[in-house]
Amino acid sequence: MDLADALGLGDRALVSFVGAGGKKTAAGHLVTAGAARNLRVGYTTTTHTPPLDNLPLVLADPERPPWTRAGLDTHRSPLSFARERVAEPERAARKLRGYDPATLDVCFAGGTFDWLLVKADGARRRECKAPGPDEPVIPSQSTDVIVVVSVQAVGEPLAAPTVHRPERVAALAKRPVGDSLAPRDLAAVLASDEGSLRGVPAGARAHLVVNKADTPTLAETGRAVVEAVTERTDRYETTLVTALNPAGAGAGGERGCNSSEDSGHSDR
Repeated sequence: MDLADALGLGDRALVSFVGAGGKKTAAGHLVTAGAARNLRVGYTTTTHTPPLDNLPLVLADPERPPWTRAGLDTHRSPLSFARERVAEPERAARKLRGYDPATLDVCFAGGTFDWLLVKADGARRRECKAPGPDEPVIPSQSTDVIVVVSVQAVGEPLAAPTVHRPERVAALAKRPVGDSLAPRDLAAVLASDEGSLRGVPAGARAHLVVNKADTPTLAETGRAVVEAVTERTDRYETTLVTALNPAGAGAGGERGCNSSEDSGHSDR
């Protein structure tokens, strides 16, 4: 089962990605899935992001957005788009600056893209995070919000370089900075309206992706994270334990979603 099937995506979706530990990789899997379904797929951001590999890139000012360009409404191949490149980006060779959420709401309503994929926050390539005061930046018309966390944060110190905004994670988990992270600590963030669920539109489906479960032991730990989350909230329609392979991003092949048996669609 690929990620799109596991999430139950239809032929029309505005999908926002938040969290840490595989947002860009998850988006890459959906690009591949959308292309296989012959859907028009666009990838962009409301913040800053490195571009997805193997995708054509369109740069356009919000006053002349790419979805109004002649001929783009018939464009079938996936593409990424942004307003400009970030000069001298930190922590990446290249970065793009995206659009405000209202602009992307208009883009989605215009129907140029069947699937509009939006990276809605940053994590500095760390394994887990809690949002800062101005995060996330989620378009209000999002149909789906995918919250990503890396199971490989479990057992690591609640501190950089594992955690982005460790003081916020510590406050939500009620644990001191530097303590070893347990599944319940990740769950405290993932289940909180002041944590990973902050800014999720009321009408959007929320999905939890516990990623980087690359071994049976990590998959078992991932299931423990999911169980701890679902004890705290029923907001997630889908809970998945995954081993998403970055090779699946863009047009490349994918190793698969590898969701655990007791994950998938959840009514809990």
